[in-house]
Amino acid sequence: MTAFQHPRLREIAGYIAGVRAELAAIVTVASAADMARPGAGGRWNGAQIIEHLGKAEGSIAKYLEGTFATALGAGLAMETESSSVLDSLARLGVQDAATRPLVAPDRLRPSAAPELAVVWESLQAVRLRTLRAFATVDGRALDRVSAPHPFFGPLNGYEWFVFIGQHEVRHIAQLRRHLSAS
Repeated sequence: MTAFQHPRLREIAGYIAGVRAELAAIVTVASAADMARPGAGGRWNGAQIIEHLGKAEGSIAKYLEGTFATALGAGLAMETESSSVLDSLARLGVQDAATRPLVAPDRLRPSAAPELAVVWESLQAVRLRTLRAFATVDGRALDRVSAPHPFFGPLNGYEWFVFIGQHEVRHIAQLRRHLSAS
């Protein structure tokens, strides 16, 4: 994992690493058959959930690479605050699919029958890209960088980093429901 210098990025990186460890614990004990079993009512199966997570985080990482490069080019200030920002998205209910169901855009929807090993490896590679993107702005005032989310509106740089973890938490719950329905 990237060793961030600024405490806000270190805290968020620790959070998303913990969420990923929780996801890995589920994926590594689930059978391939359970992960590939069709979801009830046309919902995604386990492998499709993993593929969606990779597509979503990959899209975010790519978007933020450009956003951060532009902000750095414009002279993005150094960060002077170190307070926690982990609760910055609480108002949006990102983690709770029950109160805020969302439909993924076509470009982030999974394929019909993804291979679990392939999409899991892709998800791991995407996380490295995400961490590299945030490493380029380590120590900068990311609350001054804003980019719109299609459902949740403008998010600043810290909120995007937190969002990655909360989006994964949202789909961990979905994955657990899928696996318990066997």
